[in-house]
Amino acid sequence: MIEWLVDLYGPYVSRIVLIVSPSAAGEARKRAAASAVPIEVEVQEQPTGMLDAVLLAYDRVKASPARRVWVTWCDQIAIHPRTIARLSELSTVHADAPIVMPVAFRKNPYIHLERDAASRIVRVLHRREGDTMPDVGESDAGLFSFSRDAFLTELPAYAASLEKGAGTGERNLLPFLPWISESGDVVVFPCVEDIESVGINTPEELKEVEAGLARRKRKLLSIVIPAYNEEAYIGTLLERIKAVDLTPLGLDREIIVVDDCSRDRTAAIVEACPDVTLLRMAENGGKGAAVRAGIAAARGDYLIIQDADLEYEPRDYLPMLEALFEGQGDVVYGSRYLGHGKHPSQSWAAYLGGRSLSLVALVFTGRYLTDTVTAYKMFARADIAAVPLETSGFELDHEITARLAARGKRIVEVPISYMPRTREEGKKIGARDWWIAVKTYWRYGRKA
Repeated sequence: MIEWLVDLYGPYVSRIVLIVSPSAAGEARKRAAASAVPIEVEVQEQPTGMLDAVLLAYDRVKASPARRVWVTWCDQIAIHPRTIARLSELSTVHADAPIVMPVAFRKNPYIHLERDAASRIVRVLHRREGDTMPDVGESDAGLFSFSRDAFLTELPAYAASLEKGAGTGERNLLPFLPWISESGDVVVFPCVEDIESVGINTPEELKEVEAGLARRKRKLLSIVIPAYNEEAYIGTLLERIKAVDLTPLGLDREIIVVDDCSRDRTAAIVEACPDVTLLRMAENGGKGAAVRAGIAAARGDYLIIQDADLEYEPRDYLPMLEALFEGQGDVVYGSRYLGHGKHPSQSWAAYLGGRSLSLVALVFTGRYLTDTVTAYKMFARADIAAVPLETSGFELDHEITARLAARGKRIVEVPISYMPRTREEGKKIGARDWWIAVKTYWRYGRKA
């Protein structure tokens, strides 16, 4: 379990303090010595409870500069990577909160957080202590982010007066939640899956967690890049895409570059880049044809269309994926204008042309989007693969919007960054494409 937990939390923590029983100390130190993340081992001589175990790390935390201290149980291995990423984010947003923690609602709970009318945690029910549990409970996930003050000051003050549990004779950590709630807000957020709240203490729990992890295979994001004469940009773009860490979201990636018969070194540069699939079009068919070929070849659970230049920033995949995973919409568009307005380097013709097409889309689809022309469109791959796309040029963007709207798909926009390039730098779209866009909306506005 040590290696498993290091893999889960390694990207977010600078040091791990592992609390073990005397019988496990030797093996723990051996594995700690081989870890890529620094691990220090403390031994709990007697099993007096999780509170006492956690406080064994007190001196090490005090000697460190850590602003937040994460606590987790070694039997709680089903934590989802997206839950951990969310904990990291909220620990920054709520930097002064004494505790930030994920919760899950489960039938037949092991733990239940009892709340008052103001939603403050007032009591923790514990099946192991003999408490009467509700049919469905709000359970912790054995993962907590403490503020430095909560860990070094509040927790010892609480421990000084705590008595042993009536059923187990142990000093439990969880009653600290209602205690600290009296002086500060405990920030909670939902786990990705309720299986995360299950600790492995019995064969039945092991079986349940194994089944849950078996269902949770890593998913794949397909990145489809249509490219035509992009030798100046494609290499840098691929480096930026690979630099985006999708691990916290539980994703792997496949990159598919569709070369639309470029006359420069675009294809050669892509061929020399490892872990990138190159598709060559038999003839120059246009951006839309290249995108359709990429969609047909993609294997991912999710898919995003990426222009081959550097106008768009691949790091914006992350907020778009979060919006998709959180169910904000069935489809996510990256909007260059939401919260930004016109970029200083963008021509007025390009800006007004794009914004006016939002009104055209509204007329023909009944949907208003701030940026229908965005090159960042993200879908569940099955959704976009099921659409019988027909167009071959830049108008494919508008056909996609019209057809998805006709199918009743919810399109949500997320703000993204944008660095426009000029026609001299390779910008290919022009005024003629505006009229083609209008015709496309007229043709496909009610065609699913």
